[in-house]
Amino acid sequence: MAAAGPERPRLWQEAAALAGAVRGALGPRGGRALLLRPTGEAMPTRDGRRLLEALSVEPPAARVMAARACSHRAATGDGAKSFVVLLAAVLGGLRAAGGGSGLRRALRDFEAQVLERAAARGLRRHLRAAPPGSLEPLLEPYLAGRLGPGERRRLARLCAEMCRRCAPAAATRPQVLRLLSQRFAELHAAVPGLPLASSRVLPGIVLRRDFAAYCPTDGELRALLVTEPLRPALTAPGVEFVVDSEGQYQASLRWIAKRTEALMKHLQSNNVKLLLSSVKQEDVVIYYAKLCGVSVVECLSSEEMALISEITGVSPYVPFGDTMDREITETAVVTFCRPLLLVSKRCVHVGFASVCAFQPHCLILCGPVDGVNEQHAAALQEAFTMLQQLFKTVDQKGEWKAEGESQSKASDVYTWHSSAIQKQLVIENTCNINQVSECQLKAPSDETERKIFDPDKSDLLVHNQKNHSTPVLVALNTDTVTACECLDVGKGLEKTRCHIVPFKQEESCADVAQDYSNCLIEAGSVLPVGGYFEILLHYYIQDYAKQCQQSELTTVSNVVADALLSIPKVLYQTERDGFTKFYLEAINLLKKNQPLPVNNEGLESVYCKYQLVISVLHCLTELLSIDLVIGIRRPLQKIQDRDSEDDT
Repeated sequence: MAAAGPERPRLWQEAAALAGAVRGALGPRGGRALLLRPTGEAMPTRDGRRLLEALSVEPPAARVMAARACSHRAATGDGAKSFVVLLAAVLGGLRAAGGGSGLRRALRDFEAQVLERAAARGLRRHLRAAPPGSLEPLLEPYLAGRLGPGERRRLARLCAEMCRRCAPAAATRPQVLRLLSQRFAELHAAVPGLPLASSRVLPGIVLRRDFAAYCPTDGELRALLVTEPLRPALTAPGVEFVVDSEGQYQASLRWIAKRTEALMKHLQSNNVKLLLSSVKQEDVVIYYAKLCGVSVVECLSSEEMALISEITGVSPYVPFGDTMDREITETAVVTFCRPLLLVSKRCVHVGFASVCAFQPHCLILCGPVDGVNEQHAAALQEAFTMLQQLFKTVDQKGEWKAEGESQSKASDVYTWHSSAIQKQLVIENTCNINQVSECQLKAPSDETERKIFDPDKSDLLVHNQKNHSTPVLVALNTDTVTACECLDVGKGLEKTRCHIVPFKQEESCADVAQDYSNCLIEAGSVLPVGGYFEILLHYYIQDYAKQCQQSELTTVSNVVADALLSIPKVLYQTERDGFTKFYLEAINLLKKNQPLPVNNEGLESVYCKYQLVISVLHCLTELLSIDLVIGIRRPLQKIQDRDSEDDT
């Protein structure tokens, strides 16, 4: 069945229906939806991905919207509900604006020609660096959109504690966050029937299996990973073994027992005291393992085996056949190995010596029922994914540069020149940041002295740093004098970054921007939660749209700018005139080049918010490019080319 592509009003209606389903759960003041599982179990949730996946969506375009929102959530750990709300608002604006293919082409050009410039010339100067060593200001507001007040505070502390314990060195945090996000299912154990306050972060790893054989030992020991049965086979695979009598059968069993005993003694001589197996071992293996003092844990999942291999750098052991005199080198160092009782479930608690940046720790996650534990585990795993995005940058994609901007308010805010045009000279001398005001620069074309920005005296949303040496960088350009600041992006990024900052006479702190040649948003950039990102990007997109010469591009810019306000409108919908007051106050301060008010509700990653806008634009481009919808009621059958005898 084929049909014409979805029209713009139809797309807006479908997106509005999806947005209506999730809008009530958006933000820290949002409510919960009650989902009924096929088993009849009721589960209240505020998770956007769960809500979208639970909907019975029939229109193909609506399914595409929900799938793209969930894909964005899986990639960044955040933004499924905001994705749908923003998408519906943009489609509604395009529907009201009318137009056809011209707006579709302008939508493709918007990212490079407008969005990147708005981020570089305006948004970037308001960004601040994540507080070093503190993750709770990011985690609490993130979890506030998914969990209740009591739950989010406790889980935020657990998440931050696990991150700090697994990555004691801040420089290794990006790598550790990747592993925590990918392997969180193996790095936590859910315990129903206990309060959340009983949750703990423990050293080592909890294997959700009981010992097949347990031999207590003290001190350091060696562990061996195996992925096949250790009971020796009588013949090679595929070879038939014929037994003619009971005596031959008994002799075969004695031979197997001797070989197994010899293998276990060989493991004992190599100080192997723990056997970790992904398959079930035969009783004869367990028997001789106990005699030789070797503990055995069997039936481990492939994911658990992969995690242990990644931590220890050890590959699974392969028996050497008839030769057993070789030294076993592929063994993992185990600091402790003991049974662990989680309510009524017996587990194995093992501590490994790590050969990578990750220091093994596991989370014992307690909750009243399994459904609550499942939600908490999903929220924590996505929180690690979100924190991972904090260390990423947004680079410029479009080829553009500042071209003789008029001295309007937009150009007064920020004048940016591509680093490819500038010839830069680094002055190696450094000065203390408290003495930066004394290190003044002069432009070659202007004799007026310009002040270097002192972040210690700024009330802007810029991370303050004190007592750092500041190398000075001079751009040999007739229009711009630049300076280089050393700012940390928290402890996670221990490197120096240069910010190209233009200066003007009588320039306030609000006129100073962070610049990084082709970097639009630097790693570690954050903003206060509560709609600051949307308001700022709305203001600067509209400000720059006034200078666009293409009418379609101006229309798309205004549509996207207005659509961005749909998110803070939902956030402040429970307060009377809350959004109107916040919007008017913020816009008036931006027009006066004054700092925005800062709330104490927490911080959010600018990278995630910016990627949300990019993902929505890509989804819009995909939806508007659909010309034909083909309904397939059954999967296509494979067609094989078979030459007949006549053809040959």
